[in-house]
Amino acid sequence: MKVVKCKFCGAPIVWIKTQNGRSMPCDANAVQYANTHGGKDVVVTPEGKVVRVSVIKGGGILTPIPDGEGYISHFATCTHANEARKPKPADSTTTTPPERKPAPTYPDPDTGDYYADLYEAAEAAEGG
Repeated sequence: MKVVKCKFCGAPIVWIKTQNGRSMPCDANAVQYANTHGGKDVVVTPEGKVVRVSVIKGGGILTPIPDGEGYISHFATCTHANEARKPKPADSTTTTPPERKPAPTYPDPDTGDYYADLYEAAEAAEGG
């Protein structure tokens, strides 16, 4: 895997394609994990599977046997993760309002032949 720098914090990261086809930035250092019930950590396997596990931290007397190796999402550790999540601003700052059409007008029912005027207005609107 190619290691690159995060453009927000400068930390080394790798990009892993997840099983749903999206690329996810992950910390470059792989961690070992144990499949435990109710694991509190989320890692991405090199195959792109996102799993909930317990990351094994060294230094204990009873260290669990690792079930695999994966990567922690960089969104969990990046100091500028909120900047990375913000949507990019739109290209155009000026937006044109939608076109407003005038409200339809109808003949006054108290003057003239109301239904004949409606019929003429409908024919005019159809272009006939």
